[in-house]
Amino acid sequence: MMAARAIIEGLRSGVPYLDTADVMTFGRKRTIDAVESLMETVPSGRRPKSWGYVLRAEYGQGKTHLLYALAGVAAAQNWLVSIVTVSKETPLDRLDFLYPKIISNTYRPGSHQPGLESVIREALEAPHLAAEARELALSERVRIVLDNLIRQDVGFDELVADLHGQFLPAAQLKQFYRENYKKTVKFPTVPMRLEIPHYLALVDWLIGRTEYRGWLILFDEVELLGKFGRGGRARGYANIGRFLSGVGTRTVSVWALAGNFQTDVIIQRKEHEFIPLWFDTHPKDTDNKELALNALDELAAAKPLDMLPPKDLKELLSQILTLHQDAFNWTAAVDVDQFYEAVRRAMQIFDPRLRTWVRVALTLLDMWFQYPEDTAEIQTHGLKEVDLNEDAEIDEMRDR
Repeated sequence: MMAARAIIEGLRSGVPYLDTADVMTFGRKRTIDAVESLMETVPSGRRPKSWGYVLRAEYGQGKTHLLYALAGVAAAQNWLVSIVTVSKETPLDRLDFLYPKIISNTYRPGSHQPGLESVIREALEAPHLAAEARELALSERVRIVLDNLIRQDVGFDELVADLHGQFLPAAQLKQFYRENYKKTVKFPTVPMRLEIPHYLALVDWLIGRTEYRGWLILFDEVELLGKFGRGGRARGYANIGRFLSGVGTRTVSVWALAGNFQTDVIIQRKEHEFIPLWFDTHPKDTDNKELALNALDELAAAKPLDMLPPKDLKELLSQILTLHQDAFNWTAAVDVDQFYEAVRRAMQIFDPRLRTWVRVALTLLDMWFQYPEDTAEIQTHGLKEVDLNEDAEIDEMRDR
């Protein structure tokens, strides 16, 4: 009863987690199979054309629940999983802001404790680690982080925190190296956002030296990139392109965006025309133009979530009907077919979005549970897409 009630309340609030994802992913086998196929390339050592999968769906179609279902699939196959929701605090245009959010939302299979400490410790026990580390292409700063970690002597906890995004001052890294290796070291100071690709590559490499098969990073609400001005979007596209091109050999990403991103952002703002021009006038970012264009192509070709046929919608409602009765210990006076027809009648027009079906279904069940003799009808109103108008001041803040 308590488990069923937790799922019903999760569906009611719209807050996804693994159990609600299982209920909400009927008819998504094609998408799940495509991501699983991409994941299968990692343990085999094959290099895929793209290291990511981009999907789009209208608001309320269940893309967030689908991401949680993918998290469950990955965890069952012994993958580390990160689920990241894009926002102003977790922006795609700043890797140095994004990276700590990714790591703080990374989970091992079966664990409710986020982070990488146990993964790092396991990786450092792998044989021939120091010799293999010399073959890894890293920036000088991240190389010093790894060298100090391999020593497992002075500053270990602080170095683990650094790898989680609590970046140490250069002077402290040099001090640890001096104490660990009894010699001095120098490395140039560069903006931290330029170091993040090397941090991602190091985490990917460490995962490859553990029992885990790979690292799946799930990005939700990617459409919020459209709230940024052109410079923020250009840098965001480049960072998406970096993940899609591969940050290592064990990392796969999935990107979920709203269905209106293509028309309201890519097409209406002529991104394929103006984003390259932005890079041409910003010399410090010019090297990232190709990554941005590749990401734009992938976002423009995002795979849509299919509209569920009546058979799958009826199966979804059957699950909700059973769960609601189990949760509140009652018996509804309708069967699945009657319930389906009651939900469909409550809609002014046929609505393919799962969120609408779930809201109507729960409202009807709540009414019938509390007032079994009441035959009142309900009506729905449309769900609105997120407004993707530009928020120019964000760019100004980023450039300071």
